[in-house]
Amino acid sequence: MELQLKNIGMIKEANVFIDGLTVIAGENDTGKSTVGKALYVILKSREKGFTQKTRDENIRGDSAVLNVGYLMSKLFKQNSLSEGGYLSLKTEYGRYSLKRDDRFSAPSIGEEHIGGVSEKERDIIFIETPLVWNFMKLFSDLSLIESQMNISLDYPYFFKDLHFKLSIKRTSSKSSRVTDDTISLMEGRFIQDDKGNFFFHKNGQDIEMINTATGIKYFGIFQVLSQNNYLNENTVLVLDEPEVHLHPKWQLEMAKIIVELVKNGVKILVNSHSPYMIEALQRYSELEKVNADFYLAEDGYIKKENNGNSETLVKIFEKLSEPFDVFEEMESERFQNG
Repeated sequence: MELQLKNIGMIKEANVFIDGLTVIAGENDTGKSTVGKALYVILKSREKGFTQKTRDENIRGDSAVLNVGYLMSKLFKQNSLSEGGYLSLKTEYGRYSLKRDDRFSAPSIGEEHIGGVSEKERDIIFIETPLVWNFMKLFSDLSLIESQMNISLDYPYFFKDLHFKLSIKRTSSKSSRVTDDTISLMEGRFIQDDKGNFFFHKNGQDIEMINTATGIKYFGIFQVLSQNNYLNENTVLVLDEPEVHLHPKWQLEMAKIIVELVKNGVKILVNSHSPYMIEALQRYSELEKVNADFYLAEDGYIKKENNGNSETLVKIFEKLSEPFDVFEEMESERFQNG
């Protein structure tokens, strides 16, 4: 898949391939997360349930026009398409685009899309933070209220979607071996009781989510999504700075799991500013012969250097090592003043 963005959020222009492992590196506030949100907008807008909420009444033949302003507002909290703004996803089945007028056009949408999503489409999961576990009871209560009162409550859309996938097992898809890998790594497992509450089970004890380490919670998301059959060849997974709550040693373990998922057919987009995570992804993807593309987010552009990983990685590590240059300058000044 090829994602093209222009004048959306912080991004002036981006052209990113989502085919295997895709890594976007850069400082904060450079548009890394915007890429994942844009990809989410396109794929999620075609999913069962959401299509009915956003579909226009005017359906002509085998094509339709979808209004995705609702989802844009949920993810960006405003219309983030500037003048000339453009968002497009090209897949083997067609090109889907969103322009400045918030009209999302998709070619060749058959009747199967009116009630759901075609089997040719991919599901997408966006993991913004592992702290979703802390609010599982709240999300369950909100879902119950929505169902009983037939209303839609305004709370973070990523959380709402992820809560559903963590709570409800899908039976029609093949799972991956990541369940066993994460259980071994955590030396425990996430379990759900008959009331729907989750606990971290370790050494014969059920540990409350509030008392479970944040890093463990991230691996727990992988475990439960895998055993619920959501991590497979039909999945696109977006990981927004997964290293934030992880010790460097565990960042390497996270990178191993990410590469293992890609080997199982999951397409993964990682946004990161950690040199440990980025180098681990580079090394493990090369070791496992997994297709990987690295991009640098800088000055409103997300791109490769000379269309290659090697020069791009050199520039990425140069940018991420700048804090060490500051330390060297401080050390040099200390000696000069000493």
